[in-house]
Amino acid sequence: MRSESLGAPVDGSLVRGAVLPKRGAGFAVMRKTLERRARFGTEELVRLVEGAAAAVRRHHPGALLCVADLSQRRGGPFEHHGSHQSGRDVDLAFYMSDGEGRPAIPADFVAFDSNGYSVDPPMAFRFDAARNWAVVAALLASERAEVQWIFVAEHLKRLLLEQAGASGARPALVARARRLLRQPGAKSHWDHFHVRVRCPADGGQACLDWRS
Repeated sequence: MRSESLGAPVDGSLVRGAVLPKRGAGFAVMRKTLERRARFGTEELVRLVEGAAAAVRRHHPGALLCVADLSQRRGGPFEHHGSHQSGRDVDLAFYMSDGEGRPAIPADFVAFDSNGYSVDPPMAFRFDAARNWAVVAALLASERAEVQWIFVAEHLKRLLLEQAGASGARPALVARARRLLRQPGAKSHWDHFHVRVRCPADGGQACLDWRS
């Protein structure tokens, strides 16, 4: 039987959750998520992450998406999050490069300022706008799940949209990104993406889409 997302992301649960593998084509689950046993989500969310990571790697050989928390096995309250309860949320670390311009793999989330430099450690990493836009584009273009929001700091949204324009992205895709990339609070999500998907079309009345 299929996975079921019950309730809302901030007050819900997960039935028969699908588990994201520890590693796959273009992605790896972060250590803290493995320790929290937070690799569970709806089938649609898990397939979305797998597909987006693989899509980025096809265009950027060697790219590795570091995946953080989804939900716990049965969803429900999660001490590290206010949401992530119903299997429809996932946190993704940013793609970044080191001081020499080489792809860097973070051990944890890294916050970036409005110029795309890491805040702590100062200027040690750069926000890789090309790969980060590539994963946003892959998420939004996927047919595996419908993205409701991608939470990210406003100053990084600006860098992403600038990259979208420079790369010649389709206007419709850029317009959708402009709507769905959102900073949910002051100084929030400047160190990772938080992706939320909508209830599946056949999710029934028990699955609730909240505005935010």
